[in-house]
Amino acid sequence: MAEDKKILIIEDEEPLLDSYAKLVEMAGYIAVKASDGYQGLDILANNLDQIDLVLLDLMMPGVDGLEVLKTIKNNEEKYGKMPIVILTNMTSESVVKEAFNLGATSYLVKIDLDYEGLVKELKKFFD
Repeated sequence: MAEDKKILIIEDEEPLLDSYAKLVEMAGYIAVKASDGYQGLDILANNLDQIDLVLLDLMMPGVDGLEVLKTIKNNEEKYGKMPIVILTNMTSESVVKEAFNLGATSYLVKIDLDYEGLVKELKKFFD
């Protein structure tokens, strides 16, 4: 069931974080919010096997999304194993390629994404 699936959203821009959380909840999932990479890693480490999917921004202060992705994938016993969907406006082919090489499950471009597109992507993992 969708309603028991938890989606961690790691996004440093508060208005975007709130709007993605609202969209995730409208789609019937539980949204867990992290306002930077460090907080996201902390939430994952303290909720092992309770997060079902991560929506991850790439451009963040402190630790960027690619570093968060690398950390999760290299330490799955600490952070868990779940799909990681990149959610960014970075469209450079080298960045997209690096994200997939590091273990990203999917790559979404914010500017091209609407509610239906996000829900369709999430449903791929849960239905």
